[in-house]
Amino acid sequence: MEERLTKEELIEVMAILMEEEGFEIYEPMAEGEEYLPDFLAVFEDENGERQQIAVQVEDCYTVKTEEAEKKAKAIAEHCRKSGESFFFVVPLECEEEGKKKFEEWGLSDVAEFIPVGIEFEEEGGEEKL
Repeated sequence: MEERLTKEELIEVMAILMEEEGFEIYEPMAEGEEYLPDFLAVFEDENGERQQIAVQVEDCYTVKTEEAEKKAKAIAEHCRKSGESFFFVVPLECEEEGKKKFEEWGLSDVAEFIPVGIEFEEEGGEEKL
């Protein structure tokens, strides 16, 4: 049986991967905002300027929900106004559905679609990424 990660597990994995790539990870906080990214990834570019990326992670089930659509559209609108980047992340096993929603929701002008594949290896009874 193929193991699928939950949305919470995917968020954790993406945050760890981005930290390993040199990003600082923050929990978004904004008063009056109903829909926030799952986390913010911040990095410093070669000119010393800090760049912020809003990251929304959906699993194969949540990507089909109205809640995910409202969240994606709200984040996209914020990023259009602020000039911030936006990553829309889905598992590789539902890449087709995620890409369909990404296009349907009109995110391509402001967001980057990122399908993520994660393999588990069992070694000594433990699962490894």
